[in-house]
Amino acid sequence: MNNGNIYTKILNYLLKVFLILFGFTASALAENNKLSTGETYLQNFLVNTKTFEAEFQQTLRAYDGEVLQQTEGKFYLNRPGKFRWNYKSPYEQIIVSDGERIWIYDVDLAQVTVQKQASGLPATPMALLEDSSKLYKNFIVSPLDEHDGVFRLKLLSKTKESDFGAIVVGLDAKGLRFMQLHDQFEQVTDIVFSESQTNKDLAKEIFEFVPPEGVDVFGG
Repeated sequence: MNNGNIYTKILNYLLKVFLILFGFTASALAENNKLSTGETYLQNFLVNTKTFEAEFQQTLRAYDGEVLQQTEGKFYLNRPGKFRWNYKSPYEQIIVSDGERIWIYDVDLAQVTVQKQASGLPATPMALLEDSSKLYKNFIVSPLDEHDGVFRLKLLSKTKESDFGAIVVGLDAKGLRFMQLHDQFEQVTDIVFSESQTNKDLAKEIFEFVPPEGVDVFGG
């Protein structure tokens, strides 16, 4: 698999998982009264976080631990439904969700792909977005461990239709620290956040996208 295909695979997979996890709102965990510390941190993040800004480093590994791809950049979140990934390397790429559409701009190829936010998601994740109070109905949520104040939780999908195996999130009292995505091919994507800021006023232009002149636009 060449680097371009790997990169596209990561992006498509990440979009699906990200929209599932951050589609949950205030009622997502409320029906479970006995929460571990990690689950409490997850609840606090999902309930209380309106905006989130952070640097990130993203690594894709094969099942045997071989590093297939490393990327880094800047991430912005404005819940519900709006986010932006600015990838700096190895390929400069911008992904913007304005709440209705997802824009993927490949700078090197001068190419933009646009799709409705719902169209890139399989039926089961879309159902979760429409009824965000069903976290425990659709996922097995298991506390894993704690290290230096960061608690790890494993979210295992209950449906066989899912194209990912598990999501592992790491949180502390300040919020989200990392995400680890396990796909059905036993590959693992680690996303580590740093320099994070929560509930900062973010300019609305961050979550808007206008294709630059001269680029090819596909989709609609």
